[in-house]
Amino acid sequence: MEFNRVVGHDRQKQMLAALVGNDKLPHALLFAGPDGVGKRILAIELIKNLFCEEGRACGSCRPCRALTAGHHPDFTILSRETSIKIDELRAIRKDVYEPPYEAPVRAIVIDNADLMTREAGNALLKTLEEPPPSNVFILISSREQEIPLTVRSRCMRIGFGPLSRTTMCSYFGERLRMASGQAGLLADLSHGSIAAGLFWQDENNFRMRRRIAEIVVGEKGGYTQALLVAEGMTAKGNEMHYLFFLLSFLRDLWWLRNAGDASGIGNRDLSEIMMGGRTGDPGWLENSIRRVQETIRTLRYNVNRWLTLEDLMINIARTP
Repeated sequence: MEFNRVVGHDRQKQMLAALVGNDKLPHALLFAGPDGVGKRILAIELIKNLFCEEGRACGSCRPCRALTAGHHPDFTILSRETSIKIDELRAIRKDVYEPPYEAPVRAIVIDNADLMTREAGNALLKTLEEPPPSNVFILISSREQEIPLTVRSRCMRIGFGPLSRTTMCSYFGERLRMASGQAGLLADLSHGSIAAGLFWQDENNFRMRRRIAEIVVGEKGGYTQALLVAEGMTAKGNEMHYLFFLLSFLRDLWWLRNAGDASGIGNRDLSEIMMGGRTGDPGWLENSIRRVQETIRTLRYNVNRWLTLEDLMINIARTP
């Protein structure tokens, strides 16, 4: 069994290989851990290993190619950015009682499984309580506590953590051919998430990051600029990347204020902005961290993201 596309997570890969090799793969798995660390890729690679004509996720046989293209008849992936409704789970429930068309099993991946409505969770629970044969469910979540306990209890949990800085540097340096300095900076900014690192590799996103920092500390901008930045943060649905950066930036400011040096900061390329900005008020810093944390929690629900980010930026940006 091979997982060549998956970076890191050796223990998880070994565990899954052993389960498949011993014919002990359960009917339901829960891949739980932070966003962007490779849970979904590992789920797809596991299914490729199950479907592959050579049994090793070769990537070139017809089942592997069909899976890569997303149109294998025995593979279903349900992925939403907002709520997962009961009708979608009912459709899956109807399919799983039919035998697979050509693969040994039918595979169903539910990404962002924590977004299931209560009714959808109950519909899935009925299927997991009496699992029909020849089906494998893989639930993926970065907020597993939001999945009903009754559903979680019927899945084998595979836990994931952030990738190590060494692994991240190796990925950016060796696989993506980056210079060591750039690879190290992206490893620091990504906090163990390859998806985050790839996001910050984009020059436009990287420039927006600096602009946010300047506005927050009051080095540039004002009310109008705060509104424009909020619009840019939500323009392509990437607001969570910016919010997690904002949280790390504010924590770096807290470190500089309390430790008095830059040894513990992650956003080291922005140190001159931190040193020169109007950040002397400890009450502002604590309030800003709290507001960003509240905004992250709020965006898990179906709210107007633009207005939510506008309110945040207006309230935390310092006056030039």
